[in-house]
Amino acid sequence: MTLPNRSNVMDQSKATLLLCDLAPYMHSTRTKKVGASVGLGPGLVRAVTLSRVGRLGMAHDSTSYVSSGVHVEQVPVGRIRGERTLAASIQNLIGAYLMAIVRLRRKVLRVPAHSIFVGHVSLFWLGLAHQRRWNSHVIINGRERPGGVRTKGSLATWFSRIEPFVLRRVARKRPTLLAVCESHAEDFRALGFDDVRVVRNVPSASFAPEFVAPPDGEELIVCCVGSLYPGRGVETLIDAVVSARQSGAAVRLDITGPASAEYARSLQHRIDAAGASAYVRMHGPCRPDEVAARYQAAHVGTALYEASDSANDSLSNKIFEGIVAGRPVIAGDLPENKRIITSHDVGWAVSVDTKALSALLGDLALDLEGVRARALRCFEVGRQHFTWEAEIDDVRLHVERRAEILD
Repeated sequence: MTLPNRSNVMDQSKATLLLCDLAPYMHSTRTKKVGASVGLGPGLVRAVTLSRVGRLGMAHDSTSYVSSGVHVEQVPVGRIRGERTLAASIQNLIGAYLMAIVRLRRKVLRVPAHSIFVGHVSLFWLGLAHQRRWNSHVIINGRERPGGVRTKGSLATWFSRIEPFVLRRVARKRPTLLAVCESHAEDFRALGFDDVRVVRNVPSASFAPEFVAPPDGEELIVCCVGSLYPGRGVETLIDAVVSARQSGAAVRLDITGPASAEYARSLQHRIDAAGASAYVRMHGPCRPDEVAARYQAAHVGTALYEASDSANDSLSNKIFEGIVAGRPVIAGDLPENKRIITSHDVGWAVSVDTKALSALLGDLALDLEGVRARALRCFEVGRQHFTWEAEIDDVRLHVERRAEILD
């Protein structure tokens, strides 16, 4: 493939930061927040992503637009099969992703930039190619524990099996690696990365600008907000709510988020089979600016990731979303989540099984006033400890200073 000469690139002035990711920009949560943090300051920020990815319906077909000061381009992707089978994965790789990745590479390498942020570890090679062409500094987003993804039928799982070996070689190029929690950071350092920074998945300060009091009434309202997929504990949560109701607890569950058609049908079938449709409701996806309101319409948020997937042991952004929205959170008792929940007293850590979760829901339903009383404390803790602007500030300064020095 022949790349254009430097004199023919679309913009001769180097961008402060270039972002690339697999998911569409509006769905690439960390990439988008990094871009907004730098894009609203001095310098130019560009982003190049795919227009759709995965089986959860993450798509945004706009080819180019500006978001929070970031100039975004998106590469078209063909139809993605939703079945979790080897045949579907191979067809998606060859028929949908391969040509899109070729186009993504072409667009990324046309944009000169002082730093490049790689939103998914599997695109490390693209960051290194940009470094060779433009002498950029590479920042890699380590979203999960290295080698931890084990989701059946996922292309990410294929890469994850060789990820530790690959990352040992990548570490020799001395990129910056952003981990979501300290235990993951330790694993990346063990692979040879010497510049690893912990940047947790916390919301921006504007996520929930005002405190909203919990709902009135005598029914405990629990919410599950975010992308829905196996391993997130949704089935266990549904079963636990059904069990708690059968034991006499006044509990209701609202589920909001995108899911594959097959998975959404399986959840609805589970609800219908239990005769729970009057108090367990699936609302489908919502806009990003509606997420905080979905938490605030409930008394309690949830982050019930299961230990069955070793990639599910990171700090969940669902914990922080609930806290910053002013709601305590029920989290699975995975080590990183449990540490945040207990050290800041912002919710409850529980084993992700029906019996334990049902018992907890029953206790909370009997102490609804106590649950409501925790809301304001959570909002204040979130404001003090868990905002993106504070988390990313060191990285933002690093990017902007590099651009200033090289300019």
